[in-house]
Amino acid sequence: MIVRTDAVVLHAFDYSETSTIATLFSRRDGVLSVMAKGARRPKSRFGATLQPLSYLQIVYYDKEGRTLQTLTEASHVHRFPDLTANLDRVTVGMRMVELVRAMLHEGDRHPMVLKLLVESLSWLNHADERVTNALPWFQLRLATLLGFAPHVEKDDLNALADRGGYLLLESGGVAPSTQGADSLKASRAALRAFAVFARTELDTAGRMDLDHQCRSEVEALVDAYLRHHAEGNYPERVRKVAAQLESGLARLAE
Repeated sequence: MIVRTDAVVLHAFDYSETSTIATLFSRRDGVLSVMAKGARRPKSRFGATLQPLSYLQIVYYDKEGRTLQTLTEASHVHRFPDLTANLDRVTVGMRMVELVRAMLHEGDRHPMVLKLLVESLSWLNHADERVTNALPWFQLRLATLLGFAPHVEKDDLNALADRGGYLLLESGGVAPSTQGADSLKASRAALRAFAVFARTELDTAGRMDLDHQCRSEVEALVDAYLRHHAEGNYPERVRKVAAQLESGLARLAE
């Protein structure tokens, strides 16, 4: 059966001297793997479409029972030319697709997650500053769509003392005192920022100005919350690669 749908490229790698295998997140079939025969040839009809973070219109042959489908056409729906303009943008974008690839099973249809991913990549492409704010917002919105939305109550936030409190990893709520192993201590500012990321739209979350310490705390809270619910499927590769690149660039600047 010939299928036409839109999709975001999550991952791609060379296969043989002329072909590419790509993992896509499509509207019709969720996460799927495709073979693009001839994609590595100089005059390939695929051009540069199969780069991670690309949002495409695709056509492929879908054969029941086969885990690797055959891609026949790919063209850009929207281009995101600035996503690779600097390390922060590309790291956030690659982290988003890494999370989708890890936390959705192959074949799971989830058009709302595709909509979230495309809108987040578009915002990231156009944002002038605070681009890293997109990641914790995306993570918590993804958690909501996958069925484990954090439940942060305004009254609980207001009840926090200046010394801070705890994030409850099971519910995503906050409390003034520890609730055992499934809670994480944080400052009041970090818990409030966590709530903003969980409850507002990206344009609002993207305007938050967080100092380095608060940002590090919030990122740790969000990671801990998703890891708690991810059943062992929480990826870390993009973060580790980005840390190595930052370390290398710092040494070159010395």
